[in-house]
Amino acid sequence: MPVEPNQLKKLRKELGLTQAEAAESVRVERQTWISWERDTDKPTARTIPDGLLELFCIKHKVNYKVLDKKVYIVYY
Repeated sequence: MPVEPNQLKKLRKELGLTQAEAAESVRVERQTWISWERDTDKPTARTIPDGLLELFCIKHKVNYKVLDKKVYIVYY
């Protein structure tokens, strides 16, 4: 399963980034990043596009892999 909103939030916090800093690193508005971290039960919830997730991982040196064109965070 691709990255869930709670995983994205946990990853951002582990990297010591604010939502604004995380958003800036992939060139989106803070509000967009917030929507990616929002519970999927909410009607305004969205998921981070795989390409932007991959860019975020590269910029912040996060281990990831791509399977079937989906990006997955690798935890050791």
